[in-house]
Amino acid sequence: MVLATTFLTQMRFRNSIKSRIIIAFLAFSSSLTLLFAFSSLFIRQTLQTELIAQTMLDDLEDYMSKFVANPEKMKNQPLSNNVVGILTTPDKFHMDLPLHYADLTHGTHVLEEEGRTYVVAVNKNHQADGKPIWGYIKFDISHINQDNTQMLITFIIMALIFLLSAHRLAVFVSKKALKPLSDLASRLDHLSSGQTSHDIHPEPLAPHFPEDEVGKIATALDAYAEKLTNFVTRDKEFNADVSHELRTPLAVIKSTTELISTSPRLTTKDLQRINRIERAVKQSTELIETLLLLAREERKEKHELERTQPALLIKDILEGYEPTLRLKPVTTQVIENDWLQVKAPESVVSVVLSNLIGNAIKYTPQGQVKIIIDKNSITVEDDGIGVNQSELPKLFERHYRVGKPTSKGSGIGLAIVKRLCELYNWNIDISKNQSAGLSATLTFRE
Repeated sequence: MVLATTFLTQMRFRNSIKSRIIIAFLAFSSSLTLLFAFSSLFIRQTLQTELIAQTMLDDLEDYMSKFVANPEKMKNQPLSNNVVGILTTPDKFHMDLPLHYADLTHGTHVLEEEGRTYVVAVNKNHQADGKPIWGYIKFDISHINQDNTQMLITFIIMALIFLLSAHRLAVFVSKKALKPLSDLASRLDHLSSGQTSHDIHPEPLAPHFPEDEVGKIATALDAYAEKLTNFVTRDKEFNADVSHELRTPLAVIKSTTELISTSPRLTTKDLQRINRIERAVKQSTELIETLLLLAREERKEKHELERTQPALLIKDILEGYEPTLRLKPVTTQVIENDWLQVKAPESVVSVVLSNLIGNAIKYTPQGQVKIIIDKNSITVEDDGIGVNQSELPKLFERHYRVGKPTSKGSGIGLAIVKRLCELYNWNIDISKNQSAGLSATLTFRE
């Protein structure tokens, strides 16, 4: 668990812009530091070795030239003031130097002997009395290697100090570079948290930033916010117009049907038709009110006092589907296992149940539709055509319809049900039952 948390934290660190700036800065600084350190050591070693070798060759050449010109005078003179050298001949070589030195060619060589490092200069270009003379100079450079080790340690310490300084500089630079973005994010967060339903015009962001990259982002966000504001304004105005314009004719239809139903001349069939009109008006009114709630994404609650009894609504809904049920061999059954009361507007509960029951009746060519009322839920079971298991998650998608694409309906009923359930914190679940049909379970939560 600890490893997983550490991994996720590291991933979040790597994904942030600030961390990327710091990592890039440190990587670049580390690369330059290492390159400088190794280059310095290499150049120092190369120049030092070449300088020593050239000095030794020059000293050896000068001594041997003088020796050939005047052997007696140079016999007791030191070969060099800085190094120890040996002059020998091939026949006396074994007495002066190890035998493997005889194989060394003219020039300089680096040899390892007894844990120490030597630069050996060899000169085989001179003769005396018709005999070749070989000159050798050995220069111990072990102390130079020790100096290189000390220098390497010094470079490592300096590199660590430099990286620490670079890290602090990178943090400082990243904070300065990202401060405008942080300010922009803070202002956006303040706008989103302080926004109210009445204050739909957010404060412009662009005036608070210079005309740089962040200022361009702020300008683009302001333009996008302006478009959204205009859209929300038009949406609210449209909802208000719909609410006013549709409710008025529906109220006229309702009052007219109530007035007609009081006439003593009406037959029983006429009264049934008028009742159907009244139910249609009631359903239209409830649907308009519910759709307006969805458009505003607001829950309508009257001081927690509004309650609805679904059993009464189910009875009215089934009466509205009687003409459809008479046209096919489908029966309905209401099983009330417990008394149920829901804290929600009657219009909302009616729209949800109407869609569930209507779909069950629509997609059941023959058989039975059961509505089971429990303590906290309502289940609608049907013996309909059902769907494949892969289609179940798609039932709540807008414009998705079971069966052929040419089937009647707009495919938004269950989408409305899903949105209402999310608005009121209800749970809706549709699954295959033991028959070929489906079971839709609506669970109410406080």
